[in-house]
Amino acid sequence: MRRSRILPATSLCLAVALMVVGSLSAALAAGSPDAAPRSSMPADFQAQSMSWISPQRGWMLGLGQCGQVTCTAVVGTTDGGGTWKTLGTLAAPMTWEEHTGVTEIRFADRLHGWAFQPGLYSTTNGGRKWIKERPPGGGHLVLALAADSSAAYAVVSPCRLNRLCKVPATLWRSTPGQGSWTQVDIALPIINGFNTAILAVHGTVAYVSVPAPLDGPLGADELDVTLDGEHWSSRPDPCKPSKGVTLTGLAPISDTKVALLCQANIGFGKAVKHVLRSKDTGETTRSAGTMPLYGITSQMTASHDGTLLVASYSIGSWIYRNASGRTWTTPVDLGDGGMGWNDVVLVTNRIGYVIHGAYAYCCRGGPGELWKTEDGGVTWFPV
Repeated sequence: MRRSRILPATSLCLAVALMVVGSLSAALAAGSPDAAPRSSMPADFQAQSMSWISPQRGWMLGLGQCGQVTCTAVVGTTDGGGTWKTLGTLAAPMTWEEHTGVTEIRFADRLHGWAFQPGLYSTTNGGRKWIKERPPGGGHLVLALAADSSAAYAVVSPCRLNRLCKVPATLWRSTPGQGSWTQVDIALPIINGFNTAILAVHGTVAYVSVPAPLDGPLGADELDVTLDGEHWSSRPDPCKPSKGVTLTGLAPISDTKVALLCQANIGFGKAVKHVLRSKDTGETTRSAGTMPLYGITSQMTASHDGTLLVASYSIGSWIYRNASGRTWTTPVDLGDGGMGWNDVVLVTNRIGYVIHGAYAYCCRGGPGELWKTEDGGVTWFPV
């Protein structure tokens, strides 16, 4: 295991972050004393990423205590977040260190899961033991991974971190428990940089998207879908990269319904964030309105009843909500300097979670707090 090393500037950032979050937590608790049930978490655990396969069963990847040092650890719950316990550890830094670092976690079922981005590790016993894998196809970066009980998909780039290359990314499929990956026969574009691929699954339906880069030659967003896990087809680009609009997120609602997020006019702390809904897996779309400008880096999730949540951050952190129609509200507006969010998810129509200040994304040492909603995203509190 690696001993945690935090530079003085990072320590200052972390201290400020913890003071801000502590103040926010105290304010929320004081304003609504009965709204924030306690959650039993391992001491000093700082969350980075999470994955849920049901309203009761979930996992979190984060930084935990391993004796006298800190290490990358996985905790799990089987009672809807009421109690969490440490399941296992990974011999991997929680950074974007090529081949070995991990920053995200996804589970397909109660046994099979992966820690990735940019490295790749897998478990077959629910997170207790993790094995390092080589990215499929001899690639260098696992940019995205999504899984359901029927299949797991991974987008792999042959490019090295922060180096330009001219080789396209590839899409791979695995059946949980199979232990091997098979390349999917679709053409993806070249991906330079990182975290620029989108994967989402809903049963046997899966989506893969590669947004068009707005800082290079203008092209179309790549958007492909499979309905059965075997046959893939392309979808019309819902955004307009030629006019400076690119696809940055998507969230399945059902086997046929999906929401898509287009962004444009990215400026200081702001971006136009327009959402579209589709009833036919992206063949046609209709507007679901435009949310407020604040926030650039954004993630979107959807409930079974069609409620949409977007967690966005830049100079601050915001959560936006759309229950229907084209109207967006702002349940959370934090002046936290942009500690941000990760892995926003609705596990039921009313219960949802998001990580505030994910450890590896905020100042290299964010507080990694788990936040929860019990009313479909109308109100939130740290647990």
